[in-house]
Amino acid sequence: MRNFGKILLAGTSPIVLILAAGPGLAQSTGTQAIETVTVTARVENSNGLMNAKPVSKEQSVVTSEFLQTQAAGQTVFQALNFMPGVNFTNNDPYGSSGGNIRMHGQDGNHVSLTFDGMPLNDTGNYAIYTNQMPDPEIVDRISASQGSTDVDSPTAAATGGVIAIVSDKPHDIFGGEAVISNGSFNEQRYFARIDSGEIGPWATKVYGTLSYASNDKFKGFGYQRKIQANMKLYQDMGATGWFSLAGHWNANRNYSYYAVDYVPNTTNFSGTLAQTADVIKNPNGSGYIGNPLFNNTTATLNSTGLDRDFAPSCAFNRTGSNNNAGTVTGSPLAGRTDYTMTTCSFWYRPRINPSDTGNVRFQSLWHLTQDLTLTADANLQYVLATGGSTFFTFPESVAAAGTNASTANTARQLVGGSKGGTGTTTSAFGCIPGTGCDLNGDGDVLDTVGLYQPSVTNTRRWGFNTSMIYAIDDDNTVQAAYTLDYGLHRQTGAASFVDPLDGPYTAFGALTDPAHAVVGPDGAALRFRDRKSKAILNQAAFDYEGHYFEDALRASLGFRLPFLERDLNQYCYTQAGSSTAYCTTAVPTITNTDGTVSFTGNTNHYAVPNHITKRYNRFLPHLGLTYLPFGDEHQIFGSYTQEIAAPRTDNLYQSQKDANGNYSTFLNTRPETSTTYQLGYRYITEALQGSVVLWNSQVKNRIVSSFDQITNAYFDHNVPGINFWGMDFEANYNATDELTLYANAGYDRARITSNIPVGGGAAATYNKQLSEVPKWTASGRADYRFTDYLRAGIESKYVGGRPQTEDNNAFVPDYYTVGMDVTFALDMFELPNSSLRFNADNLLNKHYFSSLGTQTCWQPVSGFNGCTSYPTAYVGSPQSFQVTLTARY
Repeated sequence: MRNFGKILLAGTSPIVLILAAGPGLAQSTGTQAIETVTVTARVENSNGLMNAKPVSKEQSVVTSEFLQTQAAGQTVFQALNFMPGVNFTNNDPYGSSGGNIRMHGQDGNHVSLTFDGMPLNDTGNYAIYTNQMPDPEIVDRISASQGSTDVDSPTAAATGGVIAIVSDKPHDIFGGEAVISNGSFNEQRYFARIDSGEIGPWATKVYGTLSYASNDKFKGFGYQRKIQANMKLYQDMGATGWFSLAGHWNANRNYSYYAVDYVPNTTNFSGTLAQTADVIKNPNGSGYIGNPLFNNTTATLNSTGLDRDFAPSCAFNRTGSNNNAGTVTGSPLAGRTDYTMTTCSFWYRPRINPSDTGNVRFQSLWHLTQDLTLTADANLQYVLATGGSTFFTFPESVAAAGTNASTANTARQLVGGSKGGTGTTTSAFGCIPGTGCDLNGDGDVLDTVGLYQPSVTNTRRWGFNTSMIYAIDDDNTVQAAYTLDYGLHRQTGAASFVDPLDGPYTAFGALTDPAHAVVGPDGAALRFRDRKSKAILNQAAFDYEGHYFEDALRASLGFRLPFLERDLNQYCYTQAGSSTAYCTTAVPTITNTDGTVSFTGNTNHYAVPNHITKRYNRFLPHLGLTYLPFGDEHQIFGSYTQEIAAPRTDNLYQSQKDANGNYSTFLNTRPETSTTYQLGYRYITEALQGSVVLWNSQVKNRIVSSFDQITNAYFDHNVPGINFWGMDFEANYNATDELTLYANAGYDRARITSNIPVGGGAAATYNKQLSEVPKWTASGRADYRFTDYLRAGIESKYVGGRPQTEDNNAFVPDYYTVGMDVTFALDMFELPNSSLRFNADNLLNKHYFSSLGTQTCWQPVSGFNGCTSYPTAYVGSPQSFQVTLTARY
């Protein structure tokens, strides 16, 4: 049973020096074990921030003590804003809508995320989905290694560093915990936990948890809903070691927010057009900057200005034309040209982003001899999720598709390219080979219809991580490790029918609801993608830890050697020079000189379905030194690391012209590499802890996505690189027994080292700041205990202006937010270990932009070489409040 004194923070001793034993700060059991041997002590601050230890690299830690002060159910990534060099933009007050993470200027796709040593980055695009994180009540601590990894890190792309989440162990004594929350925007959350305590002949410990959370969107229609379950078994084997078995299940059903477009006109770039937000001249120089105070008076979608969101309803049938004109009718009629649900592109119901994720995690440590230790971790993961959903329209008849290539291709996929048939009537939802298919049930093929088409990914993943650790003597330790990460990644994009009132019949569309799938006369489903990938990592690693000169100098020397394999299976044709897939059972009738094929009535060139295996590997050395001239109080440290970021599996499915002038099915992109240097100083005493770090990361062959105006598609390619450099500062001060102060600040210069090719030309990106990277960030918190029963905290985060494009022609302005929490212990009411907590987020109700939709370039007037797409941004969540009752027994 957890002592509620932790919640009162300052009610315990301000600093505890403990031996690093059991599941600790790092990600894998192997790294935890070697830290047990080589790190003699660490500082545990009572406010849960800046828990420092003498390691040779920058590392920040947030513990459960801090998480217990934050809004209940909040994504644990929000806590990372209290780490230097890290910026997380949360897209709603409770974290259910996701957000973007930047660490030392690099995005989440370049940061390794682990949960009890298990990798969580998506196997296809390496993305981090922050709304799928474990409940904060089961998290013991989160550590971030800014810019570096451990030697046994199971990652394909970690040039930005590592974030490791470590779950709580079961409690020693039987007990229960119940948490009930209610907040702004109809938020409600319920969490329950039961701990068995030590049971049975071996004193086995187990806990189980269940939570439910929901809230309305803070603008527009729709809601966010999350159900999660967790369990963990822990068995202490005494002198032999220990093992644990844990399980996790999370289900999200989230309606999307509408992102804002900036569409200035040519008169002083003042927004006057419909469906626009205002932009103003960037006061700091070139480019234009979004105005977060703008409130457009022209009705757009559901509302106005920055409050606009997806439409609340759908006029599901019209006659006359494929727009808002014509007559709204109750149902389509045979023999008449109808437009069924074609005006529903901005209807909120198809704009849903669901996910079901689960995992099983095993960790163990075994002392084979006094000096030799074996660790073995294994995991199994399951993911069913969408990467976004599309509501699209196209005609039932191939002939009606006309000259629009994209629409015609969709129609041809549906009928399978079959020949023959001249009529226009068929059975309800039937097809006429070569002519079309009835998609709205009126028995004709004259209409234009809207359908739901989510990008569904189903992943099954296995992992194994093992280490042998040998203590040569008290001052020298070696570690040898092996890591396996095997992901089977199945991606589909099947179309399904939509209920005109309730929207999609299931969140995952035709994959889980075949009864409403759109199927052509050949029996094949209408789909925009169909592919299967295997993302495989085999990795060997070695580490040496040595202490010299009576522990005044500590050295860390090691390497990891990853072998990355991408087994790619494309089951559709791929349009030459793009990633656009044409999924059909029709047989091509033309063979082109560039190695592609074409179809009757379809002159586009396509690379044929194919299979390929791509492999990447690199020797990655790690070197670190820590100098402690006067013991642990003063620490001077430095590190050198190299990392690799393999091309994203999803992005390899692009047709590219080879050296012989022929188009292949898959993109040939070299991996990114990085070299990172860090030099820092830490000062650690019981009252004051502080650190300052200078760092530099040189990234070569940076993979960027650019727009080709000829093929009207984005493509990945390498640019010479980006030079990241900056400085981080962090301090924690126990001013009195009642008052604790924390602050951090970071400067980040992410300089692009070349002009990026775009559409046959090049965007002016040389020496510009990488998109979405603020140069300055800072955060701080003050925590005060008034009495034994009352404590309060106030905190703030500042984020500097961020470019939305690599050419820095579009910005969002800087902003800051303020949060506050107050906790009452209920011991006086004979409710020991229980509390009542009030939380306020964005207390001053600041207007700002959170996550950004970035791109290579933007020209606001006439456009240039594909730079006409408008930059987007999500509106930051407004002021919100929450009250939480926690009861523990």
